[in-house]
Formats: sequence, C-alpha cells, structure tokens
Amino acid sequence: MRRYRPYLIGTIVFAALLAIGFLGLRPVPSAPKTVGIQVGQIAPDWKLPRLDGHGSIRLASLRGQPVWVNFFASWCPPCNAEAPGIAKVAAQNPGLKVIGVDLTASEKSTGDVQAFVKKYHIGFPVVLDTQNSVANRYQVQFIPTSFFIDRQGVIQAVVQSPVVKTMIPQYLAKIGFTPK
Repeated sequence: MRRYRPYLIGTIVFAALLAIGFLGLRPVPSAPKTVGIQVGQIAPDWKLPRLDGHGSIRLASLRGQPVWVNFFASWCPPCNAEAPGIAKVAAQNPGLKVIGVDLTASEKSTGDVQAFVKKYHIGFPVVLDTQNSVANRYQVQFIPTSFFIDRQGVIQAVVQSPVVKTMIPQYLAKIGFTPK
C-alpha cells in the first residue's frame, strides 16, 4: 500500500482539479476600474475649447485611441524644451492622439499660446484650460505634466516633468502604441 501512496495522492489531486474544472469555477473577475488620476484608474473626463476656435475636445470622445495629454504653459522653460519633441512624435504618428492642455489662467494672453504653437510647429490640438479646472482636477502641480491613457481610457503612466525623448517609446508602449 505504501508503494502506491504517491500514485493515490496524485490521482486524488487530479480528480479534484478535474471536478473543479467541470463545476465551472472560474477566477472572480476584477472589480471595475474607478475614475481617478492614478495609474490604473480611468482618466476623469473633461471638455475644453480648442485654441484654434474649431469647437472643443472631450477626452471621453477619444476612447478607443491611445492618448497623450500634456499640460503646459507657453512661459514655462521646461515646456518650451519638450515641445519640439512632442510635436515631432505627434507628426510622425497620426494614430496617436496628442492633446496639449494649456494652463490658460496662468498666461498673459491666448496670443502667447498661439505664438508658442507657431514657434514649435505644433500640429496636434491644443485646448484652453481657462480656469485651470482640469489641471486642478488632475492635481497638476508641476508643468509640464503628461498623462498617457490607453484605448480603454485608463491612465498607464504619469510624468511630472519634461518627457525625456528616449523614454517616449516606453510610455507609448504602456498605452499599446508603437511609435514610428
């Protein structure tokens, strides 16, 4: 009997696992994601007017697409330093939705924002956070700050400093996008 004990235990374990499978026991699905500003949470929705005057942009309307939201101000030296790189990535990757959110309440005028866009040949949409309400909701304490949001609207990375050019492919990979 002792000689057969390992086989008997193995058979019992196998039968138990087989029974569990037949009973349809499955892992409990994870809880739905909550709305928030942390990695792993659904990005809070917002709707802001476009700088170019062509309506507004609502974040929720971009679901199904990888999104890079960059909070900036035209007077901010680090924002000026990273702007050419973001503009280049956006121009080379039309499948990536890049949205610039200007902290307009901190600007002297929207003319300064227009000059910034022209200076750096920014072709992606820029929206005006005239009351800094979106920046406040996202708890933007430093500019530039970038949020990388996947196709499901879930925040996958937050960068509270200029985005380092060599790190861009890694941030984009987190949102399921491979840059050109």
